[in-house]
Amino acid sequence: MQLSLFDLHCDTALRMLSSAKPLYDNPFAVSLAKAAPFERYVQVMALFTPSALSDEDGWAHMIRMWENLCADESVTGKRAHICTDFATASSNSPTLLLALEDARILNRDIRRIDRLYQMGIRIITPLWSGVSCIGGAHDTDEGLSTFGKNAMLRAISIGMIPDISHASERSADAIFELAAHALRPVIASHSNAFAVCPVSRNLRDRQIQCILDTHGVIGINLYTRFLRKDGNADVTDVLRHMEYFLAHGARDSLCLGCDMDGSELPVELSDVSRLPRLAEEMLKQNYSEDLIRAIFFENAYQFAKKYLN
Repeated sequence: MQLSLFDLHCDTALRMLSSAKPLYDNPFAVSLAKAAPFERYVQVMALFTPSALSDEDGWAHMIRMWENLCADESVTGKRAHICTDFATASSNSPTLLLALEDARILNRDIRRIDRLYQMGIRIITPLWSGVSCIGGAHDTDEGLSTFGKNAMLRAISIGMIPDISHASERSADAIFELAAHALRPVIASHSNAFAVCPVSRNLRDRQIQCILDTHGVIGINLYTRFLRKDGNADVTDVLRHMEYFLAHGARDSLCLGCDMDGSELPVELSDVSRLPRLAEEMLKQNYSEDLIRAIFFENAYQFAKKYLN
């Protein structure tokens, strides 16, 4: 079957900056060459700053990452384009959507939210690990700080999409509340089901329901230790998480958020060119072609057309 792909998370932009490799042809899990078999291709490019950098140095590092991506020969040569408005998005070339991962680099300067929006960033994953100026991540019991709440409120008010991947339960609850007041969706761009694999990064049942209630989307993460706690995961473990989400009503919200170039992946799904292997297994397990296309592309694309314009 012919497939299109809309992937909600990769860390390729960081690898491009650190290695001076291009987007089109590189040794990473994500490249335009590897994605060439897909009929249409949309890739969310996360701008993530290594935790070793300070908040302020991290901001400068993120700017360099963004500049490097914008100056990539595939972007300047219009082989791919960065999109901020999916209502008018072209289907003629691969599409890049920008996300910020770990908003600690705001460094308590709320004006930087508007700067991010001007740069074309439309998804904000405010937390990553530990406690920052934003609040508590998944490995803590802390909620959003006062600054974190104000920053997220500003981001939501100007049209950015909040992403609870990496958030603590208390931080996620605060984000759900802020989004509800604004009648905006919440997503989990790269998280799996806690009931299937009980690690702190995965979604509890009530978080799944909250995302569905906001008309948000959930991206299945291919990181082996989020698929199986022992890390010995394969394609069947991906289906276990899919089936759990589907059983909880996520038919129109389930997507892929593969976390390529940022995590260890199952061998048979080790780069973007191998994702059709997942579709093949879904067909074997009696997933309909319509459902496969929805998970691979349509659910995320319809979400983007509705909320990113």
